This record gives sequence, structure tokens and C-alpha cells, in this order.
Amino acid sequence: MNQADSLTPSPIGTAIRHLSLGFFDGLHLGHQRVILGGTTPHIPSATAVLTFREHPLSILHPERHPALITGLPHKLRLLERWNIGFTIALPFDSTRSQQDPAAFLAELAATFPTLRTVSVGPNWRFGKNRSGDVEMLSSWCSQRSILLDNPDPVLYLEERISSSRIRVAIQSGKLSDASAMLGRPFTILGRVGDGEGRGQGLGYPTANLVTEDECLPPDGVYAGQAILRDGSSQLAAINLGTCPTFAGRHRKIEAHLPNFSQNLRGQELDLEFHRFLRPEKKFADAHALTQQIQRDVAEVLSTPTPSPR
Repeated sequence: MNQADSLTPSPIGTAIRHLSLGFFDGLHLGHQRVILGGTTPHIPSATAVLTFREHPLSILHPERHPALITGLPHKLRLLERWNIGFTIALPFDSTRSQQDPAAFLAELAATFPTLRTVSVGPNWRFGKNRSGDVEMLSSWCSQRSILLDNPDPVLYLEERISSSRIRVAIQSGKLSDASAMLGRPFTILGRVGDGEGRGQGLGYPTANLVTEDECLPPDGVYAGQAILRDGSSQLAAINLGTCPTFAGRHRKIEAHLPNFSQNLRGQELDLEFHRFLRPEKKFADAHALTQQIQRDVAEVLSTPTPSPR
């Protein structure tokens, strides 16, 4: 997959036939319909996705900036797995927020001169003060003999799937609902960083994940699995919280892989959350914690792994 952070004409742009526009946080089932098409699928290799590096609210209304389901690295990873041909992640700043909608459309025309289809989600808006809308985009497409794909919302339990709805499900611990709307298990993508070595000392070494994904479920211990760099998977006991037994202050994401002993430091991991096991709690001492971890790991090993979606 080719990536860029600006709208400039390039040879790649002439190979693009379909363009999807949106922030696409979560890349849920509704986003998949926009990007990949419906009964007539868009050809992934001839498809471009235009998104933003930052959520627009981070500039326009920082106090309302939502916790991201998929930070930029996670979003790019998923689009790569969908075999999308070209992704542009534009910086969203004060200059971009003041851009006239017509100027934005002119950029699109110059960057992608051979478009056949443009797709956006329901109620899509763009440009200064959100003054550009689907009707304006439709007129622009008609003038260029471009098909506008503006599909109806995708529903779950008879309600529209949206990023905000998925955030509520994740943060309230309703991971089965979140996964159903995402179309895949709820996952956090991050890079394994340095920990404090406590897990190693207890006999249960952990991979400590540093992530740009901000929307997290409630603190606790979860059964899941880790997807490694080579695509292989390993069962995982995941702990999300502050490690109160050791008077921790900062929220951390740690995963113990029972059947794996290699050093993962510096590698990217997908952590899939399959099932909540128990809340995080403070134990009397390290020995009591170790006994509980042993029980947690045994439960992880006995938990069926969900079928791939």
C-alpha cells in the first residue's frame, strides 16, 4: 500500500479509480461498506482512502475530542490488510479547517484525474464550517461523470453503526457488541516497549504495549490473543490497569503469552480482547498475585478462540 500525507498530483493518482473520503475511526462495518463497496465491490488496488492524521475535533473543539478506536498506525495497518492501493493521511490543522469546500474539491480533481467513483458515508460534510455537503459533492461528481456512492447506514440491532456507538460499547465493557459492529474482534495495536520487569520476576513475563489507540475497555484481566508480526497468533492473558499491588499510578496494557518465550521488544502486536475474566485488584503481596495469575492463565488456556471473521 502506498501512503502520503499531502494532496499532490502523482503517477499513483492516475491509477486510482475509486476514492473514499472520511475520518474512518474504527474502520467498522459501515466504513467497510463505504471503502470496499456493496454488491459491486470496489477494486482494492485501484482504491484510495483520504483521511486525516488528527481527528478534526482535536483542532476545532479540543474539549470534545473523542478517544480514538484506531490511532493512525492501527488504521493504516487495517487498510493494508484490506489491500487498499493508496492512503493519504492529511494533517488537520487550522489552515485545513478554514479551507473553502470548492478549493478542497479542486485538490481532489488535480490529485486523482481518472476517478470513476467517490464514496462517502451518510451526512458527510467537509470544508470551512462544515459548509460542504453530499449535495455539493454530488454536483461536483456529476460535472465530471463520476459516480457518487453514498450508501445507507449499516445497522446493528436496528440502529446505525457509528464510531461513537462503538466507543460507548468498548468503554462500558460490551466487547461482543463492539466486535459485532467492527466486523472483527476488538483489537489494540501497539509496539512492545520496556516494562519494569515485575512479570518476569513473578514467572509470568509480559509484553508492555505502547499504543496510539485511545479507546480502551474497563480495567481488568482479559482472555485474548496476540497477533505477531509474521501473522501467527498466540493466546494471551491481558491486564489493563495500574498494577495496584505495586502502587502503580499509570494505566498500562500488558500481555502474558503462555506458550511463547521469544523477546518481542520493539515489535508491533495486535492484542485481541476475547473475554473479560475479572476486575483488577490489589493483592496482599506478590505471592498472592502470582497465585491469581496462575489461575488467570489456566482460564485463558481453556477459553475457546473466536472463529476468524
